[in-house]
Amino acid sequence: MQNRAGEAVLALVVGLLFGVVGTFGHRSVIGIGAANLPWGLVVAVLGAACFLLGIRLYTGSRLVTLVGAVGLLVPIFLFSLEGPGGSVVIAQDVPGRVWAYAPIVIALVAVASPLPGVRGRASRTE
Repeated sequence: MQNRAGEAVLALVVGLLFGVVGTFGHRSVIGIGAANLPWGLVVAVLGAACFLLGIRLYTGSRLVTLVGAVGLLVPIFLFSLEGPGGSVVIAQDVPGRVWAYAPIVIALVAVASPLPGVRGRASRTE
């Protein structure tokens, strides 16, 4: 039980870090000609997916994955609220909405899917 609690705390802390870094990085673009490619959004969404699915595959625990998802989603929720001066970090435009909703869908898939854990697999001895 103590090992699972440690995994959950680590998942929460790393999820919080991913949420904060992804929130501030999702607006990054690179200009190629007249087009602006949203590389920050792509990296943030792929990072969130790798983080949550990696937790699920490594631990095999839905609870630890859920704690990591909460850690990821709390900063996204908080930074999408309007601040005291009327400013927001996550604007209500296409990149902001993709960053606000894609991690929710990824978290639902990671928690609800019947993915096997690496620890749960029996090693084959021949």
